[in-house]
Amino acid sequence: MVLRLGSLAVAAASVAVLLAAAACAMTGGTLGGRQTCWPESQKRVASLWRGTLGIDGSGARLNTPEGDVIPLAPGAVTFRVGSTGTGELVRGTEVIATAGDDVSLFGGAGSDGTLVVCDVEENRH
Repeated sequence: MVLRLGSLAVAAASVAVLLAAAACAMTGGTLGGRQTCWPESQKRVASLWRGTLGIDGSGARLNTPEGDVIPLAPGAVTFRVGSTGTGELVRGTEVIATAGDDVSLFGGAGSDGTLVVCDVEENRH
């Protein structure tokens, strides 16, 4: 069987792309490049949740479209009530989401139902 040079080049390029993708998957772990922010001693499952952010004086929670209320705990981000009285999710000093925002949060879900929040994946305001 004789392969044309062009077909061989396409096959070689395809193999190279697949090997590069496999290497990225192995080095990135199964979290898609995301970093955990909870101690290994805590038994948590990496999780991604979407919902409406609620932050007030009594705490932080995520209200999902399915009607669940997920309690939130600080991880790499923290929660506060800002000077205007609006709940804020902050990384360092940067406000990355506010109460009422439609967000996707990445974090560690525990058996108690609480999500330790590592990052905001998307904020749809």
